[in-house]
Amino acid sequence: PSAAQVTGNGNQADFAQQSQVLSVDADYDITHWLTIGGKYAFRYGSLRDSRDEGAEWFDSKAQLLVGRANVHINKSWDVVAEARLLEAQEAQDQKIGGLIAVYRHVGENLMIGAGYNFAEFSDDLTDLDYDSKGVFFNVTGKF
Repeated sequence: PSAAQVTGNGNQADFAQQSQVLSVDADYDITHWLTIGGKYAFRYGSLRDSRDEGAEWFDSKAQLLVGRANVHINKSWDVVAEARLLEAQEAQDQKIGGLIAVYRHVGENLMIGAGYNFAEFSDDLTDLDYDSKGVFFNVTGKF
């Protein structure tokens, strides 16, 4: 993070990260009203607890598993529920959570939605702060 970036509690973000993230996401229409899907993501890289050039790097790996159900209420509205599992290997830490959201289709190529993330973590594996719990808004383009 840049020197001006701060954490959610106002402290300066004092860490450095070098990471690669590989991710695959797939959905399958079970019926005209139900789509199931999932996501698998893997992060490998290095972290250090300071931006100082002399700070030591240590390995950092994590994986994310997501299971998703999307119920098509009608042509314009969808309800989405997800179950999530985040595993940080070096920290020997595992977190479980989920989210629920409602989406409105706007035309053929756009969805806008809002929901609530019950997990402390994001599906962005480069986000190392466990502060993602709460309300979110989302815009999705599709083709």
